[in-house]
Amino acid sequence: MALSISRLKIIAKTIDGDYGVDIPFEKGLFILRLDNSHGKSTCINAIAYALGMEKSLGLGSAKLPFPPSLTKAIEDKNGSEHLIIKSSVLLEIENKSGDVSTLSRQIIGSDEENIIHQYDSKIDEINQHSHQKLFLHREGDTTRPLGFFKWLDTFISWNLPLVPNFDGKEIPLYPSTFFPTWFIEQKKGWSSIQSTTPTFLKIKEVKKRALEFILNLDVNDNVKKRAKLKVDIDSALNTWRITYKKSELLAARVLGQIRGVTELPEAKFDQYKVDIAVKNNDKWLSIQDVAETVENELFEFNKKIETISSTLDDNVQDKIDRKELKLREFDGKYTELDTEISFLNQQIYSTEIRISSLIEDQRKYEDLKKVGELNVFGNTKLNDADCPTCGQEYSQNLIDLDSSSSVMSVDESLEFIKQQIKAFKNVSDSYKFQKRTKSVELGSIKSNLNEIRKSLRKLRESVVQPDISLYEENLRYKIKLENDVELYKDTIKSLVELRLELDAIHRKHSSLCKQRRNLPESVLSPEDTKKIKTLETYLRSLLTDYGFSSFKPEKLDISRETYLPTREGFDIGFDTSASDGIRIIWSYLLSLFKLSNEFDTNHPKLVVFDEPRQQEANKFSFTTLLKSASDICNNGGQVILATSEESSVIIESLQGVNFNMFSSEKEDGKIIRKLKIK
Repeated sequence: MALSISRLKIIAKTIDGDYGVDIPFEKGLFILRLDNSHGKSTCINAIAYALGMEKSLGLGSAKLPFPPSLTKAIEDKNGSEHLIIKSSVLLEIENKSGDVSTLSRQIIGSDEENIIHQYDSKIDEINQHSHQKLFLHREGDTTRPLGFFKWLDTFISWNLPLVPNFDGKEIPLYPSTFFPTWFIEQKKGWSSIQSTTPTFLKIKEVKKRALEFILNLDVNDNVKKRAKLKVDIDSALNTWRITYKKSELLAARVLGQIRGVTELPEAKFDQYKVDIAVKNNDKWLSIQDVAETVENELFEFNKKIETISSTLDDNVQDKIDRKELKLREFDGKYTELDTEISFLNQQIYSTEIRISSLIEDQRKYEDLKKVGELNVFGNTKLNDADCPTCGQEYSQNLIDLDSSSSVMSVDESLEFIKQQIKAFKNVSDSYKFQKRTKSVELGSIKSNLNEIRKSLRKLRESVVQPDISLYEENLRYKIKLENDVELYKDTIKSLVELRLELDAIHRKHSSLCKQRRNLPESVLSPEDTKKIKTLETYLRSLLTDYGFSSFKPEKLDISRETYLPTREGFDIGFDTSASDGIRIIWSYLLSLFKLSNEFDTNHPKLVVFDEPRQQEANKFSFTTLLKSASDICNNGGQVILATSEESSVIIESLQGVNFNMFSSEKEDGKIIRKLKIK
């Protein structure tokens, strides 16, 4: 991978003529020396803007990373202002193969917002009639043929990977996410490593993904596999839940309950144990048994009805009495079940309140444990059982406990609360199961009550019109039995299909979980580990060269989780001075560059620092930085440093060092000035 800047040209058109700057760059160490407030950051930001990376400059909602001199009006050497009619930036770049391209992007002017004109030539040789318009910051700019980042990806040979986002999808890694690993702007870029990384694309662990790409780690494949497996597992679980709801609705058709399957798949799932239980004569029976019973009842009734005469049945009143007795019995059961369900609702509510209270207690104890682990009072005498004033011993408890009494520790209390939560959840689940069972039973009783009331009405009518009423009652009962048989048959058929569906989902879920378990615990390959260790070595060496003094550089590590510098697993920013924090950023970004000389990485072998001498880093460290940057470029590449240091000091400090410098002195005025007409 390689990208180098060959030339930068900024043009602002006014009525007074063209204003701007034209800077030729060279490979290796290149120093852009300008006084403060004379256009140094404008030039550096113009490079980012021409590459479509302005969203990585930490500017928030600001659209343009430029001062009014390029967007509104510019002053001439006499102090007169001239309105900007149109302004643009041209950037000449070169890749590893020696291919040269010029990128032209408008700052203000016409309606070509978010369009970059790309020419396959140097700035002086561009043909206005031979170029292509590339779009950016719109959907497809990383994947479509006329997307700018798709073109840049090909030009640098990056091959942007797909990474997971928070919507559960995979999207290309946007170049602006890893731009801060080799480009530091002045205002926010020096606050920490990757401080200006944009997050608007909702990429999961975006800084980590950016470093994995720049280092070209194998870990990205494993991350993608894990992310895809998670999405697939979540999808399988969702399908299972939907199917489980279908099973409950299927059971409700026959006033039954689904058995042998839970809301979430279990390891020992057996499709043949999935069944619908129906209450019959106070017993919960399999739907198969109930269907067989009803079918036999229909068969016997059909045999019986053939022998029934149309004469008055002498036992009609006896039947009415039995039906009324049955009605009272079911009424009593209905009232009893309704009361029990109300009681269960109250118990469920009380249990849930208790669980919520215990969870809140658990959170408080966990916070207390965290505070305890910090050992805030470790160096004080506040934990002693002695009064700090009089020295008299006192009890830590409000109640005077005898020696045999003991108070639970925070860990013991926390474990006790967890056990209580578990116990109350089991109680709640038990109540909910009882409620579901009794609700189904209540529905069955309600149905029976309706049937008995209809039957009673017909029997009472048969006293007045015995022949017709008796015939109607037998016919209605026969139709009911036939409907029940048909309903049970359809339900059993659907149950068989449901078993097959659940079994297929369970097999898929089990297979996905097994694949996830078989993924390596360590996502870093041996080659990845070697890269990280080498990066660690480079970082420590450069920190030593730059005079890092907050602690010994040997105590600094590269995290295998974030790939960032850490000390004993903690952010090193807490242990360093401000100037040493700047040295860490120098060292880390140049180490990433240096690593590309030894390993196959995606680093462009280009580093840009805008005013690297932050926090008054001493001149010795800064000079060492310049020399090491020059040495790193001996094998190819480019380091561009923009600084306001005096040119004489730089030249004197870098005697014998290979570098190139573009300098404009203070008396010459700001760098954006009227261009000479050629």
